[in-house]
Amino acid sequence: MTITSDQIVLAESQVMADTEDGGGRMSGSVVEEGAINNTMPDISRLDRVYGRVNLRKLFLSVRSANQDTLLGAHSILLRQPLDPRVAVSLFQTGSHTDRRADARDRLESYLVKSSEANFWLWGDQLESQRGIAALQRVDAKPPEPGEVYCLVTPEGYEQYIRFTDVTVATEIFTTYVGTSLYDFPLQTLRINIASELEEDFVGSEPLPTGREKSKSKVLTSQVADAARYFGAAKVSVSAEPGDLTAQVNSVYTNLVPSAQSETPLTDRAAGPGRLPVVPISDSTLTVNADDVNQDLDGYAVYYTGRGIVPGSLVIGGGNGDYVDNGGAIKHSAGSNRLDLSEIDYQNGIVRIKWTSSSYKNNPITLTFLPGASYSQQAYSFGVPILLQNRSLSYVQQLRPIPAPSTTIIEYMALGRWNTIRDRGDGILEGDGVGQINYASGTLEVTLSALPDVGPEIIYSWGDPRSFDIQDGATTEPNIVVNISVTELVS
Repeated sequence: MTITSDQIVLAESQVMADTEDGGGRMSGSVVEEGAINNTMPDISRLDRVYGRVNLRKLFLSVRSANQDTLLGAHSILLRQPLDPRVAVSLFQTGSHTDRRADARDRLESYLVKSSEANFWLWGDQLESQRGIAALQRVDAKPPEPGEVYCLVTPEGYEQYIRFTDVTVATEIFTTYVGTSLYDFPLQTLRINIASELEEDFVGSEPLPTGREKSKSKVLTSQVADAARYFGAAKVSVSAEPGDLTAQVNSVYTNLVPSAQSETPLTDRAAGPGRLPVVPISDSTLTVNADDVNQDLDGYAVYYTGRGIVPGSLVIGGGNGDYVDNGGAIKHSAGSNRLDLSEIDYQNGIVRIKWTSSSYKNNPITLTFLPGASYSQQAYSFGVPILLQNRSLSYVQQLRPIPAPSTTIIEYMALGRWNTIRDRGDGILEGDGVGQINYASGTLEVTLSALPDVGPEIIYSWGDPRSFDIQDGATTEPNIVVNISVTELVS
């Protein structure tokens, strides 16, 4: 006997509704073919305004009286709805018993948390808020609407949030350095989010050293292929029998409701770069420090009084010898009492967490090449991404040879711009990894995701010959003001 087409049916699951217990095992009910609303409900006016995701679990079933095997069983989506605001996709979880909540978690798992973001929460953010406040350094790239981040409390609670609007400004803050007041600028972010906060998130106070380690942190997210989706798309170029490829209008579809917004940025530098710290002298400077202050996170804070050229810092003294290691220090000789460390090259601040808090009282020396922030992004070019050259790894020869800490690579993946930066010692980090040779200008980078076809990979950098070190004493100019009286009025 054979299996006829009328014996191949779609069977309903136990609960055909958008509730937590929706789905479940296969039921005895069959989806009526050609009937209106046989699986999905009508679209309400509110759904058209705010959007909605409907999930239904269906089973492919053979209802025959024999035990023949159905060969080549498969399901396809033939066409998309006529309504351009409605999108339909198929995906599977591999389970015959899971519920809607499990399918929802699989749907939401397309993003996983990654490295810490370049901004941090400003003050406490309370449950039910639809907006958050954040701070970042003035040379950092602000987040963009549509991006997704993960907030993590010190206790480990996590919540993913999507930004809908970002307002950027710059403010001057003041803190105590010993007995003196120290002014420093930070970029302030007022961020609207798509869903309200589900928990209280404890934020940090404005500090030139960044986020307090004991407070909540913000993590970036990256795409993870947790599920495969199947849809339908119209052919944009006629396909003929024997063709191995077909060209469609788009390979993307909407999984969740989305909207588009724009945020104008004014009074900003044209280049996307950070402010590199360049040498202001050929001679090193040594600062002696002991019995320094300790911040709330247990870090001993050392202020050098001027910028530090990346890669030039050397620390010696009773706590051991340490050298610069791209934003931190590493042990080189003597006693090793180092736990954690951070270097703020632009402001000349070194934060060190010793293995014992009493070690902050020991005298140490900080020897470094003094520097100053220099705003430049003089050179840039783009490489178009085509099907032929689309890959994860790229090699470029940059001319003129880049200056340390000035190189930035930007690329678009899944409609989102990603950034990779030179941390100052030839190591590239961010949304990818790589290295750059300052002697030859050779750059090798591996992206964290495949770039989109169409946009370009943009390389930007500055050269070390755009400035000169002027040694010697300076002479004040002799200013002469001549006033000529042409008419007297009595």
